[in-house]
Amino acid sequence: MANSESSRRVALQNLVLHDPTRSSQQQTGTILLQATRGIHAGLWLDKYIASLESFKAGSQDKANGSPQQQLVKEVAGLQVPELYISLYKRWKAHLEAVGAIPREFVVRGRMAVGLGNESVLETSVALHRTYGVPYIPGSALKGLAASYARQMAGEDWQPDSIAYKTVFGETENAGYVTFFDALYIPIKERQNPPAQSGNRPDCPLRRDIITAHHPAYYQNKKDEKGQPAPPADWDSPNPVPFLSATGSYLIALATPDLDPTWIEKTFEILAEALLILGIGAKTSSGYGRMKMFEPVTEVLPSEMEAVAGLIHEISNVKDVPSQMQGYYQRWKLLKTEAAQKRVAQAIIEKITEVHREKWASVRVWYQDLQAFLIKSQS
Repeated sequence: MANSESSRRVALQNLVLHDPTRSSQQQTGTILLQATRGIHAGLWLDKYIASLESFKAGSQDKANGSPQQQLVKEVAGLQVPELYISLYKRWKAHLEAVGAIPREFVVRGRMAVGLGNESVLETSVALHRTYGVPYIPGSALKGLAASYARQMAGEDWQPDSIAYKTVFGETENAGYVTFFDALYIPIKERQNPPAQSGNRPDCPLRRDIITAHHPAYYQNKKDEKGQPAPPADWDSPNPVPFLSATGSYLIALATPDLDPTWIEKTFEILAEALLILGIGAKTSSGYGRMKMFEPVTEVLPSEMEAVAGLIHEISNVKDVPSQMQGYYQRWKLLKTEAAQKRVAQAIIEKITEVHREKWASVRVWYQDLQAFLIKSQS
């Protein structure tokens, strides 16, 4: 392998969607910009990891980390292909044509679906086979909703009940509700695009780290005395890079033979399951939580700009303990209930995102926000 970095750059160039109206020099000069818009993330993830042997031998620059770290960084920087945006529009139109009911769900933080799939890394991520964009298999959504129904929905939703068999099926029957694969929603197609979405790339994958603090202990290794190695404070952590997903996803359900109220009830169960249990791996660490987006349109025109600005500021808060009460005071100045509801939800979601619920639960202002949301939903 003569020059690994050169080979990787050539491979990158070969995957770019070239513009025939541009000169060769212009094409080369904008290679990285084009690459993030035209590369299949799944192919890059599976085929273009740098040589580990060259890295260990010192023939590669180690400033950017191990080959695994470099690969995760590269794939996390890839944008959604333009062709996928066309597919998404066709897919949404098809769902509507067959009578399916679509709803937009937003990942609250990160999501790790397909973490245990086969991969060149120790971990993987579920990506669309044709377009390399993260998605959620319909089977995963159905399994999550069925599990939540059995655990939390009471006796009427046990496996031997009529309702459970109708929606989720049994051994001889698949059920009457179809759970479609949930496709990633491009930023330009969302009902709730993030602030300044036109100025930021549409990159649904993110770099993440799993850290094994006691690798020798977990691998059942022996110490110098031949005894099982204990977990100790002097152990060296072993960070493992992996990819997680974020963004919004279109979840659609259909039932050709039942009353539409069955769809609404199924969505209710699924929405609670996604919000409380989460989907995919690492849900005990907060991954996989999703919330159904419910547009609020009755905000006064005079308040729209203030509400949008507050939500944008709250989503970018760095120091939650010192800043969040100030946003509560500004929340109290809003005139309409619809505006207050949107900002209250943004505050509570931010606190949940940074795992500060326990800290906030004893604050009077947080309790006031919770009471307001409960009252507004009753």
